Amino acid sequence: RGSSRAAPRVAPQTQRGAPRSTPGPMCPSPSAGTAPVEAKDRAATVAATKLSLQDIRAAIPTECFSKETGRSLYYLARDLAVLATAPYAYTHLVAGSGNPLAYLAYWNLYGFFMWCLFVVGHDCGHTSFSPHKALNDLCGHVAHAPLLVPFYPWAMSHRRHHMYHNHQKKDASHPWFTPRGWRKLPAFTRALLTCALAPFVAYPIYLFEGSFDGSHVNPFSKLYRGASRRARVECAVSAASVFAFAYALWEACGRSAATVALAYGGCYYVFSFWLFMVTYLQHHEEDTLVYDDADWSYLKGAFETVDRTYGYGIDHIHHNISDGHVVHHLFFTQVPHYHLTKATQAVAPLLQKAGVYKHVAHDNIIKDFWKTFFRCNFTGWKWANPKDE
Repeated sequence: RGSSRAAPRVAPQTQRGAPRSTPGPMCPSPSAGTAPVEAKDRAATVAATKLSLQDIRAAIPTECFSKETGRSLYYLARDLAVLATAPYAYTHLVAGSGNPLAYLAYWNLYGFFMWCLFVVGHDCGHTSFSPHKALNDLCGHVAHAPLLVPFYPWAMSHRRHHMYHNHQKKDASHPWFTPRGWRKLPAFTRALLTCALAPFVAYPIYLFEGSFDGSHVNPFSKLYRGASRRARVECAVSAASVFAFAYALWEACGRSAATVALAYGGCYYVFSFWLFMVTYLQHHEEDTLVYDDADWSYLKGAFETVDRTYGYGIDHIHHNISDGHVVHHLFFTQVPHYHLTKATQAVAPLLQKAGVYKHVAHDNIIKDFWKTFFRCNFTGWKWANPKDE
């Protein structure tokens, strides 16, 4: 089911939980088999592991830490080349066809490759694209501006996610709501986050409106509290690159909102869906543990990451960001995406032996995502140390 580069298939440590009609503490796993692991048992296993970050690093071949600029540029060029065919495909094959299936195929193909391009820019944000900061920054903007993602602000908030993964308050990603925190949200927000539209619209709202981590286009939003003047200027630069692309798109589409929506908008929302789905599944599983200041550590948070094999060649095409995500969270500034598979093959047996590796192989990733999202949503996690809510 996986691609030839898929990580070793290790039986997942969590399985299907009891279905619920509302967001609750049990999330389903796409694989069937053993009984669910109790949160306290997994927390004890994670806490008892003697592995250190140095032990894990020692198991990874040295070449996996090599940042190969030429190779990175190849993948950037590959994804850009695919997307460069979109105007021709839309003009000559889709527009005026009157065939809804042609539009759906166009949106899904190019929306997926927009997501692939994002992953290359993601390496730029982590400085794993190249040893050269200026090149990372330039290529990051080249990759992210066409996706309406402000590169510098995104890199800032995303770094916080990696520095504090699975910390209930400090993690900057999909929010970890407590039952009390969930009830305090406006009814509209709760309705939006639990409906089928969320995976399509939540990310642009997150970037631009900024309710949770702050607006990524406003250098004076809460994302930039205490930030330096340089960081604020960088925010303005990245925001300008996004707005410049949006204006160029508007002009290229003949200043027609309908053309923008059909030629770009459909692809954009498919891209947003892929980004939401992949990042959600990387960190949500039946026995996902969340920590606070009393018991969080970098390794504990990293061990809650889930490797997932999508199959059908997807893993390779979207740069192994799902089936090598545990290694990515352990060494997010050091291992480029094209070394994730080899690094994962090296560390998976070590982590599995310690009882802290989570991997799931999928037959139908879209179906499994919707099951997990509707039954788990943003409250379907467990405290490592149970607390009264």
